[in-house]
Formats: sequence, structure tokens, C-alpha cells
Amino acid sequence: MRYALGIVCYGLHESAAVLIDGGRVVAAAEEERFSRRKFDNGFPTHAIAFCLQQAGISSKELIAVGFGFAPKRRKFSKAVYFVRHFPKSLHLLGSRIGVLRQMLSIKREIRDRLGFAGPVLPLNHHLCHAASAFFASPFQEASILNLDGVGDWEACWMGTGKGDILKTVATINWPFSLGHIYSAFTEYLGFQSFSDEYRVMGLSSFGDPIPYAAAMAEIFWPTPTGYDVDLSYFDFPTGHIPRYGKKLVDLFGPPLSPGDQEIPANYRNVAASLQTQLQVVVCHLARMVVNRTGLRKMCLAGGVALNCAANGRLLADGIVEDLYVPPCASDSGTALGAAYCALQAVTGQLQREALTTALLGPEYADAEIEKVFVSRGLQWQQIDDPAACAAQLLRDGKVIGWFQGRLEFGHRALGARSILADPRRADMKDIINSKVKFREPFRPFAPSVLEERVAEFFHCDRKVPFMTETYAVRDEKKHLIPAVTHIDGTARIQTVSRTENPRYWSLLKHFDDLTGIPLVLNTSFNVKGQPIVNTPDEAVETFLKTDIDALFCGSFVALKSDIRIPPGFKAGSPIGPSKCPSTSFPPCGPANGK
Repeated sequence: MRYALGIVCYGLHESAAVLIDGGRVVAAAEEERFSRRKFDNGFPTHAIAFCLQQAGISSKELIAVGFGFAPKRRKFSKAVYFVRHFPKSLHLLGSRIGVLRQMLSIKREIRDRLGFAGPVLPLNHHLCHAASAFFASPFQEASILNLDGVGDWEACWMGTGKGDILKTVATINWPFSLGHIYSAFTEYLGFQSFSDEYRVMGLSSFGDPIPYAAAMAEIFWPTPTGYDVDLSYFDFPTGHIPRYGKKLVDLFGPPLSPGDQEIPANYRNVAASLQTQLQVVVCHLARMVVNRTGLRKMCLAGGVALNCAANGRLLADGIVEDLYVPPCASDSGTALGAAYCALQAVTGQLQREALTTALLGPEYADAEIEKVFVSRGLQWQQIDDPAACAAQLLRDGKVIGWFQGRLEFGHRALGARSILADPRRADMKDIINSKVKFREPFRPFAPSVLEERVAEFFHCDRKVPFMTETYAVRDEKKHLIPAVTHIDGTARIQTVSRTENPRYWSLLKHFDDLTGIPLVLNTSFNVKGQPIVNTPDEAVETFLKTDIDALFCGSFVALKSDIRIPPGFKAGSPIGPSKCPSTSFPPCGPANGK
């Protein structure tokens, strides 16, 4: 066994831990799923403990620990920036001094918390991004493009992967950051930066990019060496909040207030022009990397790689011939890359194994689930075929919570912690937005589709297991699946493999047999502002506080009082109340495991 642990924390968001054995991912989880603080950036105590417990080892059996930042890198560049922008740079330093102090002491903290005396390696943030995408991909060689807010200093990294070697081709440094531009506009439009960028992406389809196209092209634009930014529109280079500047407000009008439900047309147009210009720049960068490397298979990573609309353009426009985006493309994925890089640095080799599933987190046995159901006083039954039963309820218009197997790693719910509904009902999108998710009415929902049937409904003939790209819905199918067809005629699809997720695949197959539609509406099992549920108790809590009709956990189904199980399913009898156990993981350290 050659176990390496990767960690990321103390950035702006997304603390996580990943454990690998050789090149195989054993376990991975974000800390927010345990702490219940969305985008928790603290030390990943619970995530680490889970990873070690999943492998049945103690921290003493690790070969190395990698950390997804190297705060001492590029010290000269940082010093020059500070001096050049003094005294404004004092605010930036003050806003980040606490995080910087924590990162500089990370080696000591990891050793103390884990009781680990082996190698602890702070690693180049963008190399960790690149490793998380390429080493997890099925490609033997590929171009790599990383785009995020900021790493150790870089905001864009272009390179190649060949075998187990990563090579840098070019970088673009902060503050010339596509990620921070998009986040500044996210704030301007009344949303939360580093959290709600996907809302801006969804909103953009309701606007017209043309009125502001010329203005947006003067804010950031492609160049022969990458892209450029007019930083006078922003305040993020000096660390001020909000991140947009007075010049941007003068151009587009006063910012929206947080919580505004009605978005006026001109702000929808701002979102549309921002998304369109981002796609122009991302496609330009991808062409540039492909032309310089000659490699038309591409791996994407970084927070901007979560922009599935931009990702979809790379294939639709023929810029690349194949694409791999890991399920953990944002900063949580640098924990995966750090594990890869740490193992390689210490052993001199990496046995690569393609990451084909995001189901890498905790799972719960039926006995644990049953105790929770009983303790919460639910109306519940045990059934012999949850997938078939769920498919029938979906056909009948019910909204279900689907809690099965191991928790997903990454931002997307992929059929382990999902809320599901019938995609044929045009009103289902509004029902779930208003009564289940409690969020804005413009937000779209994604379809999960049988892998072997995807081309029948979408202009897509490839596997997209991690919901990382959008594709056009076929014109003749749009009227059949209105709840998952976005206003622009696209959908952010997830293909479901019988091998990787057999119970979820079975649900889709049963729904197809009943309706002729091989897909369902899938959204994450949470409500606005909360992380995706992890434990059965969290699933029950969300079930009880929303208009979800039925909750499928393992082989059990809990029902609202007016819902009945369809006839023909073998059912057990509820038992009396019992105390609900608390699900927790032991603290990190030598006592954990063997």
C-alpha cells in the first residue's frame, strides 16, 4: 500500500481531503459536508478522519501529505506588486494576512493535528489543479488549461500532460483573473461571490448579449498571448469589497441588491454579455494551447472550469476532440492533485488510474438509516426494489429525495444525494424552485440520462458522467422534456453508467420503461444556502422541511402522510421508536485506525 493524503484549506473556500493508494482514489470529501458550513475553508479535520477511516489506516501509514498551495512561491512577484500599488496594497495585505499566516504554518499544523512525522509538501496550486485533471483522466497525453481566481500567484495555467509528467507552457498572473472578473460581476448582480457564479451563468440565458457586447469586450478580451483585462473597472486588485469598481457601476448602472427576485432586463443583458465574452476568451485560450502543443485532447480545471456552458463550446466548436473535466474542478480538486503530486514526489512514480466516479464519500448501512427513520417518527417502509418504486412515483408526478451509496465529491449531485422529478412536466421546474429548493425561478435543472440513450435526446454522443458540459437538446425532443430544457434550448447533462451507479441507472431504466423517457430531472439534495446532505438524518431534515413527497434511503422509503407506495412492492412493517445515533468520525491522529 502506498497511501498519500491531499489537503486544501484556508483559501477563500472549499476545504477538502483526498486519500489515494498508488494512483487509485480511495476516499474524498469536502469539509462542508461534515461541518454543515457551506464552502467551509477551515482545516479539514472531519474530511481527513473520514478518508483514513474509509481505508482503515492511521496517519502513521501515510507515505506523504500534500497541501494544495505553496504560499512561499513567487515571493518576489508578490513583493513587487505590493510596492508598486502601495499604499492601496495595504488593504489587500490586511484582508489576507490571517489566511497567509495559517498557510505559512501549515506544515507544522498538519504534523501536529495528524501526529504525522513524514513528508508534508506545500505544492504549486496550479500544478495541483493540472494533476487533478490530467492524472485522473483517461488520456495518455493532453493539453491542460487551468482557469481560476488565483492560486499561489497565477490565475491561468496552460500546459501539457504526458504519461506521468506535467509541463508548463505559459501562465497569466493575478490580478488578470477571469475567475475574479466573473466573481465581481456576481456581486454586482446581487449574488454572493465564490458561491453563486452558477446563478449568473443560468441568468445569462434570459438576456441578450448584444447591447453590452462592445462594452464587455473593452473590459476583458483575447490577445495573442492569452487575454487582457482593464483593471480600472474592478476593486479586487486592492482587496476591497465589493470587488467591482465605480467605473463598472457608471457603465452598467447601480448594482442589484442581494435577494432581488425580479431581475430587470438590462441586468440580464449584463449577465448574457459577461457569459458570452467569457466563452470567447476561454475558446481562444483553448485554441491557443492546442495550437502550441498539438494535442487536441484537453483537460480543464480551476473554478472557471465549472462553467459548463463555456466547456460545451470547446467540443461544439471543434476546438478539441475530447475533453475531461474532473468532478472536483474547483479548489477542492487541488486536494486530489496534491495527493497525486505528493506521492509522485516521494516515490518517484505514479500508477495512474482514471477517475470514472465521483462517489467517493461516506455511505450508510440500512441499519443506520432504519434507526434514523424510526427515531424521527416517519411513515416508512422497506421495499425490495427502491429504483422501480421511485420510478413509479416519479411517473405519477411526485418529487423524491434519493439518498443512495457513497456521497459525491465535487459540486454536483450525481445520483447519490439527489432530488429527482419528472422531466416531462413543464411546471416541475417552478415547483421545485419555489417549494423545495427555495431559490430564484430562473434557475435551470439538469437531466440525468441513460448513458446508452443520450444521443437520442441531446446533440451529444459521449460520456459526460460529472455534469460538466451543456449540450443542445434535439429540437424534436424539447417538448418531451420541458423541465430540463433551459430557455436557450440546452441542458447540463449527466450520463449514467450501469457499471458506475447501478441503482441509479436502474431507476432511469424503469422510468424509461414506464414513460419512454430515459432521463429524470436531477438537482442536489439541499436547500438554498446549505451544503448537499451527507447523513440520513440530514436527508430526513430536508425531507421534512420541504415539499419532497418521498425519501428513498437505501432500501427504505419514507412518505409524506398523503403519499402511498404503488401496489406490487414487498414492504416491511415500521417498528417502534428508538434513539437516533449520531454519525461522526474519530479525530485525526495515531489513534485513528490500526
